[in-house]
Amino acid sequence: MSNFRAAGTLRIAVLGIIALAAAVVSARAQETVSISVPLAVSFPVTDVSRSTSGAPNVTTISFSNANLSPGKAIRVSMQSDAAAFTPPSGTSIPASNVSWNNLGANGGIGWNGTLNSSSFALVFQSDPARTSGHIDLGWTLAAPASGIRAGNHQLTIRWKVESITP
Repeated sequence: MSNFRAAGTLRIAVLGIIALAAAVVSARAQETVSISVPLAVSFPVTDVSRSTSGAPNVTTISFSNANLSPGKAIRVSMQSDAAAFTPPSGTSIPASNVSWNNLGANGGIGWNGTLNSSSFALVFQSDPARTSGHIDLGWTLAAPASGIRAGNHQLTIRWKVESITP
């Protein structure tokens, strides 16, 4: 199917990962789905020696109106476009400091994961023949460590949505 690009912002005060929201994806004329991914996740960092939960506390990836070939399922993955955030100056924060937890999936299976730039990480896979479903994610930024400057730290992520035969 298609890849989605998203941009995010980290502030040491706030880190964000921004994504494309509600898009229609088509692999072939006969396969379509509407999908919604988190628009933004930010991490209000007040202490660089501690992990920070994402805000909003829970984000949802959902799909609806899936019109797939028989036996097919939706697979959603994500990947960082860079190994580290682009800092305002100084030391950068590794993309691998960002992780997510599956807080509940409906209509499929969800996975916990960590961002990286070398491969797509599986987030959700629907059950075959499902026309709708979702996964709720909780985000965490691992302690960025000392030497990180305050300001906007930016990171671009790419969403990949596929029609697959499980």
